[in-house]
Amino acid sequence: MTISLPIALGLFSLAAVAIVVAAVFLTTAADIIASRMGLGRLWVGSLLLAGATSLPELATGVAAALAGSADLAAGNVFGANTLNVSKLTVMLALMGGAQVLQKLAPQQAWLALSAVALTGLATLFAVLKADVTLLAVSIPGVAILTTYVVVSSAVRRFSAGIEEEQSDDAAPSHSLRWAWMVFTACAAVILVSGPLLALTADRIADLTGIGASFIGVLALAFVTSLPELTAVFTALRIGSPDLAVATIYGTNSFNIAALGVADLFYPGGSLFADVGISSISAGLFAVLLTGLGTIQLTKWGPLKRSSFTASAPLFFGIYMLGLLVVFRLAS
Repeated sequence: MTISLPIALGLFSLAAVAIVVAAVFLTTAADIIASRMGLGRLWVGSLLLAGATSLPELATGVAAALAGSADLAAGNVFGANTLNVSKLTVMLALMGGAQVLQKLAPQQAWLALSAVALTGLATLFAVLKADVTLLAVSIPGVAILTTYVVVSSAVRRFSAGIEEEQSDDAAPSHSLRWAWMVFTACAAVILVSGPLLALTADRIADLTGIGASFIGVLALAFVTSLPELTAVFTALRIGSPDLAVATIYGTNSFNIAALGVADLFYPGGSLFADVGISSISAGLFAVLLTGLGTIQLTKWGPLKRSSFTASAPLFFGIYMLGLLVVFRLAS
């Protein structure tokens, strides 16, 4: 059955609302899990919460790959990564700025560097048009997933033994069982809503004549990154900056891993061989913004409050420039 533009827009909006609502409860449940189990907010943010909030990118990436849309899969991931860093900078500036950075564990820098390395690797594969397979298995996808496992293990080791500051809020009133049930249910909602976003976004791109890469970088990336936005806001509101920052950079790393998974499902080789110039430019902007975000984390000491606040419009300006470049190249 052919889906009209109004129906496609309606389904797209419905899936977006479901993802946002689920993310609200997801973050609260993750914070309770970190508190009740003593896992630490850096680990929970970078792996558990980041993985759950990245489920839309995973689901939409695989769905787009199965549909043969390499640009939609890559554009969604690269667009989400640039948007994540931009949103984090703006929210940090609005909710504490340099004072928030001073409370972060130093191991956050390793997490950010991991996100830069993984984003750079995926972009390099796209630039090289890498299409190497072994027994029908895409080597670029395997390389990305292997790198993700290695850097995640390194981050876990570096984050061991961190003495995190406790939130000023009262101890969580819900049980650990409640938290895991809510976390699992919300993650399932996000996972189910992801493919619907991919299918409707691809249909909207066809009906409007806008390039799939631009749809991926703008509309789809914005909506699929809404769980991260909700998670960051909630974490900062309850006084857990490590959870907020770790969620963003952990998500950016997981997003690239999700692109590696999507590559394994791409028919006829590697999707990186079919990624267009517009999506490649989105990848380059993702590397740039993630790299600048890493510098911001590691150099917070010399920064004055005013210079940190001024970085928010800089990041947003670079993001808007990236959108303009992608749109021009996709047209």
